[in-house]
Amino acid sequence: MKLSMKPFLVASVLTVFTGVTLAQDGQPTPEERAYKFRTSLFQTFAWKLGQMAGAKSQDDKEAFVQHAKDLSYLSTMIEEGFKIKDSLPDGTKAKPAIWEDYPKFQEKVAVMAEITNGFTNADAMADFDPREFGSKACGSCHRDFRIKD
Repeated sequence: MKLSMKPFLVASVLTVFTGVTLAQDGQPTPEERAYKFRTSLFQTFAWKLGQMAGAKSQDDKEAFVQHAKDLSYLSTMIEEGFKIKDSLPDGTKAKPAIWEDYPKFQEKVAVMAEITNGFTNADAMADFDPREFGSKACGSCHRDFRIKD
């Protein structure tokens, strides 16, 4: 090998190893993935809650029930986003209290699921108030387990 090729070869090898190292460093941790999962879940939950309110305002019982069923299903997934103990990466609003009193957290999630499930029939649409729903289904957990904005 000529002497002029050695610097090129060394630079190429270093570039490859640097690229691999940077790619590995860019992978989210399990805690970050849990945070991203629950963040997207709660954003979807808020979207569906808004859709329920819109369906009620349009007196669309079929759409209301479908969105309520979606919310009911989403509520069964909440606990999964908190399975990794102390998953508190930058940006999270979750409090350590979730894992310090996990049974209480599970109880609050179960109440949310129960309230949400209660709106999965057309007759429940008349009783649906988004603010009241938010206070009862979401607020009780947020008061204890979420950092306020």
